[in-house]
Formats: sequence, structure tokens, C-alpha cells
Amino acid sequence: MTTHSAPWQPLKTDADGGFMDRMPLATAAAAFLYAGIAALLLFNGDRLPLQDPRIPAAVAPLNGPLGDLLNYALPALAVAGGFIALAVHALRRPGRALAISATAFAGVYTALVLLVIVDSRILSMLGYLPYLAVNAIMDPGVLASVPEQGWPVLLHQLAAVTGVGLWILTAAAAVRKHSGACITCGRKHDDGGWLSAASAGKWGTPVTLAAAAIPAVYAIIRFAWAAGIPLGISSAFLRRMQENGMVYAGLGLASMAFAGTLLTLGLIQGWGSVVPRWVPLLGGRRVPILLAVIPASFVAVVVVPAGAELIRLGLSGDTGGIPFDWTNWGTIAPAALWIFWGPLLGAAALAYYLKRRGTCGRCGLDG
Repeated sequence: MTTHSAPWQPLKTDADGGFMDRMPLATAAAAFLYAGIAALLLFNGDRLPLQDPRIPAAVAPLNGPLGDLLNYALPALAVAGGFIALAVHALRRPGRALAISATAFAGVYTALVLLVIVDSRILSMLGYLPYLAVNAIMDPGVLASVPEQGWPVLLHQLAAVTGVGLWILTAAAAVRKHSGACITCGRKHDDGGWLSAASAGKWGTPVTLAAAAIPAVYAIIRFAWAAGIPLGISSAFLRRMQENGMVYAGLGLASMAFAGTLLTLGLIQGWGSVVPRWVPLLGGRRVPILLAVIPASFVAVVVVPAGAELIRLGLSGDTGGIPFDWTNWGTIAPAALWIFWGPLLGAAALAYYLKRRGTCGRCGLDG
């Protein structure tokens, strides 16, 4: 008879800390590579693909003076950040000033990327993938529109988002090395704190429920539109969306949001750590921790700029013909909440990781 571990039984890891040890060096390499590519573009008279140049600067600020500034500021920041990351890597016990510098740089860079550089492009592409796949089966010609989605801009934004992840981990490595904590897990012999498994089990539940509620609201509203119910919009706008097919594209986004709600709830449910036994072949097997943490962390990052963009559009009144008022609050307001969804989902993923990470193979600490 085969036995399986209890859902929340800690896993003993055999990591040697190499990943976090090398993270600052990887961040430095990525920063210098970015700066080098940007320098080549500038020397050739080109620009960084910050935004589609066909969009007027009044609608896309990165096509105006702000973009002109960032065209040179971003490579310079990359060089400065690269040297900070190299210092973190080189020193066995970074001083307080360096730990603060690395943390501050990570915070400034993250805010710059998520609130200025990245928009809703990445999230929109992910959300429309099911809609695009279904339509491609019925009409392969729909794929012809994909190359016009601004791939250079999309790839640049993906590179910037990757940098956010690298810098968050580099800042964590700097703080851990400075404080004398284990660089692999961040634990110290005299430290339980809010990062302990027991503490994460308490604050993680309400945070996860809040993170799951935001996409659920978005999904419910768009499911209602697909069913012909003008929830949060006028009947006239619903008819317009039904005529041009927007309501069905919204159905794809609603499905992705609903799936996000279910997967988020899995972070606090037993089936989120052990596959239910009724699932063929995989039933009873443990869900790899990173299989849940990495996608959740990625979504947590990309939903923030999407929410910020919608807030800017709503405040400016330039919504591209989409009505947004007290009658049509459902067009933008639910998605504007994504700016809060990101931090909540990130915290939920962290709590899930802390509860399941188990014993550290480097320092031997648990809990």
C-alpha cells in the first residue's frame, strides 16, 4: 500500500545556497548586458522600444519627453545597479550602507518598471491567449494580426519585469548576508518572526482570500456581460459590445481571472500542496513548491502596471472610446483594483512558500 505525506508536512530541502549565492552576480550580468544593448541602439541612432512610436505622446507619455529621458537614464541606472550587485556578490558580509543601497535600488527600480515602463501589454497578451487560440482554430488568418502587437515593446517589458525579479532576490541576498542570516532561507537561530511557517499560516490566509477576491469580482462582472446582463455598464454599451464581439473577448479574460481565483485559493488549500487522489496518474503527489510560487509571483508583478495604467486612463478621461462613469463603472473600476491585487498575490505566494519550504539543507533550521 502506497502512503503519501500529509498536505502541510515540511519538505527537507538539499539546496546548498548556490542559487542565492549567485543571484547578485546574475543580476550584475543582466544589468551590464542590458546597458550594452541599449548603448548599441543609441550609438546607431535608435531608441529603446519603450512604446509603440505610432501612438501619440498625449496618450503614451513614453513617446514624449519622459521617454527621451528614460532612453538614456535606463542604461545609466543599469550600469549603477550592476556595480551594486557586483559589490553584494563580492563581499562575504556587506556593510549596512551596501545592504540599504541594494534594497533602495531594488525598490526604486521596481516602482519605475511597474508604474512607468510596463503597461497592460503583458497581462493582455496572457489574457487573450485562450481567445486567440480558439479563434485561430476557426480562422487561422487571425494569427496574422499577432506580429502587429508590438513585439519589441513587449520583449523590452518582459526584460524589465525579469529585472524586477532579479533585483528583489539580490536585495534579499544583500540583507541576509549583512544580517548574518542563512543566505539560502533567510533564517537565523534567534529569529522566528513573521517569516516563520507558523506566522505565515496566520497572516497568509486573510491575505490569500483578499488576493482571490479581486480577480473574482472582475470575472463575475464579465461573465454577466457574456450572459447578457449589463452589470456595471449601460444596456446600450452592452449591445455595442455584443455587436462588435468585445463581450466574447471579455469572456476569455473572465475565464483567466476565474482560473486565477481558483489557483490563488489553492495556496491555502490542501489540494494546492498535494494533488487530489482522484486525479489520474498524479493523485497524491506533492505539488512542487515553485510550480505554484513562480506563476503567482509573475502574475503579481504584471497586474500592477495594468492596474496603474487603467487608473491613469480613468483619471485622464482618455479611455479610448470606452465609457467610464457612474453608470459604466464596471468597464475600468474592477480592473483598476489590480494595482492592489499584485502586492496581495505576492504576499500570498510568499506565505505559501514559507509554510512549505521545510528544513533548510544549508543551515538545518526549520519552521
